[in-house]
Amino acid sequence: MLSKVTVNIIRRSMYYNARTLCHLRDPLRSNLLCNGDAKPKSVQNHCHLYIAKRFKSKKKTANIKKDENEDSDKEKEKDDEEEAALGSKIIKVRIPSIRLDTISKTGFGISRNKIDEAFYGSKIRINGNKVLKKSKEMKIGDEIDLILHQSVDNPGLLVINRIVILSMDPVNDGIQMKLSVDKNLLIEDYEDPYL
Repeated sequence: MLSKVTVNIIRRSMYYNARTLCHLRDPLRSNLLCNGDAKPKSVQNHCHLYIAKRFKSKKKTANIKKDENEDSDKEKEKDDEEEAALGSKIIKVRIPSIRLDTISKTGFGISRNKIDEAFYGSKIRINGNKVLKKSKEMKIGDEIDLILHQSVDNPGLLVINRIVILSMDPVNDGIQMKLSVDKNLLIEDYEDPYL
């Protein structure tokens, strides 16, 4: 592969030779114009054009930045995997507020009406405690549990869906959150029993 310097030298010599050729044809062109053989406004009559081309490229720097971003993304994903429990799914969502009902709707992937039904049926717990207000604001590290049912085999166990808030970052149109979602998790009944 030729270096940039060599390519620039070849390019400049080609343009210089083309301009020299156009200057040498000027006497011929003036004879043709006098005889009326060539059109006065044709492209061939305007050989004095100078074409400047910029050979600066940001491709290499863009590739380097892209590689750095990919490396940092991979590191973040590794950190996410370390933060979350085995078998859980990590999702990134953008939500308008940090209220319990908004996070639950997005994290569990169910409608707000079903969240309301679960709240009024006392099936939602925060860090193992019953929730008194569905407008409660959440913090990093909070666990939101949605109780699905008691285990059929052992009545002392519950089957739940769980969301753990890993991070919160404010953005211009809401809050960017990273959530760890576990579905059909089997846990022991709470100190304050469900039924």
